[in-house]
Amino acid sequence: MADNLVALASGLSAVLLFLLLIGLTVYLLWKKRQGQRHYQQLISTNPTIPPCTAVLQTSHSSSYGLAEVPFFLPPSFKTSHAGENEGREEEEQWEKQPHLHTQRGSLTIGSWFPLGSLRPDLYRLPEEPSEWAEPGGSSMRLCFALQYCQEKEQLVVSLLRAANLPAHCQGNTTLVKLQLLPSEDRRHRQAKARCKGCQPQFNDSFVFQVSSISVDQSTLSMSVYSMDRLKKHHMVGRVLFPLRLSDLRVAVGKVLWRDLETESDLPLSKLGDIQVSLNFNQSLQRLTVVVLRARGLQCSSNAGVCVQVSMQTHTQVVKTKWTSVARGSEPIFNEKLTFRLHPRQLDTTCLTLELQQPATEEPSECQSTPSTTAPMSLGIVVIGPFMYARGRELEHWTEMISKSQELVKQWHGLGVANAIHNPT
Repeated sequence: MADNLVALASGLSAVLLFLLLIGLTVYLLWKKRQGQRHYQQLISTNPTIPPCTAVLQTSHSSSYGLAEVPFFLPPSFKTSHAGENEGREEEEQWEKQPHLHTQRGSLTIGSWFPLGSLRPDLYRLPEEPSEWAEPGGSSMRLCFALQYCQEKEQLVVSLLRAANLPAHCQGNTTLVKLQLLPSEDRRHRQAKARCKGCQPQFNDSFVFQVSSISVDQSTLSMSVYSMDRLKKHHMVGRVLFPLRLSDLRVAVGKVLWRDLETESDLPLSKLGDIQVSLNFNQSLQRLTVVVLRARGLQCSSNAGVCVQVSMQTHTQVVKTKWTSVARGSEPIFNEKLTFRLHPRQLDTTCLTLELQQPATEEPSECQSTPSTTAPMSLGIVVIGPFMYARGRELEHWTEMISKSQELVKQWHGLGVANAIHNPT
């Protein structure tokens, strides 16, 4: 009897488990069917388009199915000169193909032109205005335009093109560095030519913030460089354009051409010029001065000349060094002098270079113990930050700081010494 009850209970349990599995299977199949039916309803429903995108709704009542993608070739346009005939031909072509207006997903500009097609007349370069015409001659020139907004105190410089650059610029990239002098800002703006060659085009604009009070005391410097394959910059020439508020009003809307000045074209000062290379190594805190040569000095051809280089911080002369004596009115020195300088002192330190003619011929080098008789000064130049220098001297100091990996070479005109420097 007990065995029969156990067998009956086991049978009932098996039947109940089987029924439970069947019920679970039916429920899962019904759930899957409901999900498929809901997905088909979502696909067949037309999406609603918000009002802000009404321009995209060109035609949603298209007869194309979900698996079909319409494809149309845009009409071909003739690249002829702009005129009324061209416009009429384009309109006729669009009227012959009205289906282009009802493409699904195409944007329309106006009422007839779809976005995505090309209009050759938009890409045709305009003819060069007569005022862009290059002046006669073969001189290297720079073409630019200026506009000064007195309300915003902004000077807009539009750099257009350069002309008649040397032959070595043919395969190199041309750069133009713009800077407003004098300025405490050491950074310069840079324009890169859009193509290589001796007639590069730039078509770049730059904005300088300058007050109306200081406009008349400012000068726009535009230096042209040729960059070779090794990324080394070679100076081709530069333009110094003095700013005058009255001239800027007249220059609005005009294209200006100015000749590039090279080192050999720069006029000599009355006392002569000196060529110097500078470098500042921030990690070593070392200022290097290379005195190269001088020209146009007011002295006899066999006179001995040396250069006294002094480093001054604020009003105190920190260190003074001399080069060896070279003879002639165009002496060549090629001597390197180094000074220790902390980077924080760059804005308060300057270099004073004075060409001197020793009173006696012996000793032959000024770097040895100087004579007790004061030497005769042939000229002096101060190179430093805005606190001490302006023009080319300030630009040389600024460029030295920005180019820490190379020696920056430049010519400087000599001036009259206002005081006698005592050797230290």
